[in-house]
Amino acid sequence: MTNQLLTSTQSRPSIGQADLPAIATFHDICEQVDQLDNTVILADLQRRLDHPPPGGTHHRQLWETPEGELVGVVALELDDPTDMPSDALEGWVGIFVHPDWRGQHLETELLSWTERHVREQATAAQRPAKLFAGARLDAPYYRAIYETPGYEVIRQFHTMARSLADLLPQPQFPTGFTSRPTTAEEAEDWVALFNQSFVDHWHFTPMTLEDRQHRLTLPTYQPEFDWVTVAPDGTLAGFCGGHIRHEKNALKNRSEGWINILGTRRGYRRQGLARAMLLQGLHQLQAAGMTTASLGVDSQNPNQAMGLYKSVGFTVKETHLTYEKSLS
Repeated sequence: MTNQLLTSTQSRPSIGQADLPAIATFHDICEQVDQLDNTVILADLQRRLDHPPPGGTHHRQLWETPEGELVGVVALELDDPTDMPSDALEGWVGIFVHPDWRGQHLETELLSWTERHVREQATAAQRPAKLFAGARLDAPYYRAIYETPGYEVIRQFHTMARSLADLLPQPQFPTGFTSRPTTAEEAEDWVALFNQSFVDHWHFTPMTLEDRQHRLTLPTYQPEFDWVTVAPDGTLAGFCGGHIRHEKNALKNRSEGWINILGTRRGYRRQGLARAMLLQGLHQLQAAGMTTASLGVDSQNPNQAMGLYKSVGFTVKETHLTYEKSLS
C-alpha cells in the first residue's frame, strides 16, 4: 500500500442504520486477525442505535476508500458538554483499522481526528478536555496506537473467570438479611444504593434515575439475574447483577455468564454480604446452564474485590490498560 492510496481515503460520520452491516463486517475482519474476543454483533449495534443511553453522545467516524470499502472506524463516547461545566469534558475512544491498512499512518490520522473533535467540543463549551482509551495488555498493535506522546497508562483492569462445572459453596447471608429480585418500582432506592456503594471507586460518576430506568427498559435486560440484599430494617444493603450474552455464546459455541455488577452499601461492609451475593449470582448462572462465569475488576479496587473474587475461585484471564491524555 502506498501513501498515495492512504491520502485517497475519505472520512465521514456514520449515518446510522444503513452503515451497521458494513461496520459489523469490518469488526469481524479485524477480529479474525486480532483474536481478542471483540466480536461485534449486528443486533447489538442495532439495539444501541434504537436505545441510546441518556446523556452524552456516541459518535462513529468512518474512513473509506474511493470504492466505498470501510478501512477505519473511530468509536467515540463524549460527555454532554453542558454537564458539570467546571469539570473536564471527557471522551472515551476506540480506534480500529482494517488489517490490510495497518501500519500506514491511518491509525495516527484517526487518533488526530479524535483529538481535534474533542478539543473543538471542549472549546465551544469553554471546558478543559481529557481523552481516555483502552487496550489489552497482550495486544501490542492496539497499545502502540495510544503509547504516543501525551498518553499515559493510569489504570489496569482485569477480566477474571471461574468454571461453573465445579461445586459452588452455598451463599451465607448474615442473620436477618435476605435477598430477592429487585423491582422497577424501587429504582430510585436502587440508584441510591449504587451511588453509596461505588462513591469511593476510581472515576466515580453518580448514576441518575434516568440512567437506571433506561437500563430496565433495554431489550437485553434480564431481571432474573438482578438481585438485592435487604437489611433487617428494610434498607437495600447490597446488589448483584448478572447477564448472559446469548447471541455471542451461540456464535462462539460456549456457555458463559457474566457478573456485571456487585456492591455493598457503605455501613454494611465487612459482614460477608458481597461474598454471599456473588455466590448466589454464580448459582443462578449455573442453574441457567452456564459452564463459565466472568467479571471485570479494577486492579486497584479500594474494597479488596480482587481478594474476594480469588477466594471463590476466579483467576485473571486478561488485563486491560486505560490510557489518558489531557487535551487542554
